Amino acid sequence: MIKGLHHVAIAVRSLEATARFYKETFGLPDPEKTEVVEEQGVKACFIDFGNTRLELLEPTREDSTVARFIARQGEGLHHICMETDDIVGELGRMVAGGIELVDKTPRHGLAGLIGFLHPRSTGGVLIEYVQVTGEGGAMAVAAEGRKIRVLIAKPGLDGHDRGAKVVARALRDAGMEVIYTGIRQSPEMIAEAALQEDVDAVGLSILSGAHMELCPKVVRLLREKGMEDVPVFAGGIIPDEDISALKEAGIRGIFGPGATTGEIIAFVRSLAAEQK
Repeated sequence: MIKGLHHVAIAVRSLEATARFYKETFGLPDPEKTEVVEEQGVKACFIDFGNTRLELLEPTREDSTVARFIARQGEGLHHICMETDDIVGELGRMVAGGIELVDKTPRHGLAGLIGFLHPRSTGGVLIEYVQVTGEGGAMAVAAEGRKIRVLIAKPGLDGHDRGAKVVARALRDAGMEVIYTGIRQSPEMIAEAALQEDVDAVGLSILSGAHMELCPKVVRLLREKGMEDVPVFAGGIIPDEDISALKEAGIRGIFGPGATTGEIIAFVRSLAAEQK
């Protein structure tokens, strides 16, 4: 269901200069949230505007969609955003109605889970949906009356953690409590952290090729600590021929390089639904 207009977004060359203009000219407050979204090549902020918000979008690299927008049209209105309490259902409804999507599955944005409709199908207007999540959001993701708690960990000697951080942030934006333990964690350290943090699920990120040894060991240690009902999922460079063996060892879900954060979020929610 559409709940209302969440924000109007403006593409600008300088976020700071534009925010200052709106403050000095119209008396609007300072930005309430500023964030650089690396994968989109943009720096964004929200400015409270009565019963809605302004979002300012400043490109951080020349090949970003916002940079191309400004080069083509100059600074100005970029898109409007509608808030929904079910972004997956709403995107599905659009597809069923013949609307072309930019995002076939939700991804994380400044306010929560987002998905864009293509302006070819909306009269030339770029329209965004957002399902507001996190603290103060419209959606609470809960297990047994509290937010889902997820531990994200990197077992072994692999020191590349960008993917793990992207997943951790996406789950957090989806309203979950996320504990990220950092790189080079032993299975024993991960199992102990899961016990101490009382988590509902454990996600393992592994790129080192040691998944057949480390992932099943984490599952085994969790069971030894009495956490039989805590599911484990894994992501990273995992060959297709190893997936069946890992699932037999207790890994509930496996996500390769092509997986989206929306798929991972939906999977973790399904695990929480099972526990209920």
